[in-house]
Amino acid sequence: MVGGSALALHYANIIIVIEKLLRYPHLVGEEARDELYQMLPWSLKLALRRSLRARARSTAIYDTFLAHDWRETLQKMTLAWLAPMAHNTVRWQAERSFEFEQQQQQRVVSERSVLLLQTLYFTDREKTEATVCELLVGLNYICRYERQQNALLDCPSSLGLDDCVEWQVQ
Repeated sequence: MVGGSALALHYANIIIVIEKLLRYPHLVGEEARDELYQMLPWSLKLALRRSLRARARSTAIYDTFLAHDWRETLQKMTLAWLAPMAHNTVRWQAERSFEFEQQQQQRVVSERSVLLLQTLYFTDREKTEATVCELLVGLNYICRYERQQNALLDCPSSLGLDDCVEWQVQ
């Protein structure tokens, strides 16, 4: 259980970072990638290394359809159910803080509180790590694909639209 090992908030923060990077993969640089990697517990780092090695041997790097499938799968997985649970975990934790309690007493709040069942607290640790690992593998593929596409577009030898039209006219 993730909550029993006091990792619920930690995994929630990791999932929220993955969600942000998934939304803007073209902005993922070395620093963001390193910060995310440093957030990972050692067991997840080991699982990620194993998964990346296994996939690197069997996966084409620049497959457009595969990149699209990864993006679709990750958006369904993170944006549909995992990210809301992560956000609820952070919110639930904040609701238990002393400062939050004082703020709530000073004003009337119409928002409902988050139930512990709506958080990552009761999730299985191994399944959570496997899911986060899968998210990271997919994010890795998408970011590598985006970087390759940007490199191809920035390449001075690649033809622009005007060059292509001019070439076809000749």
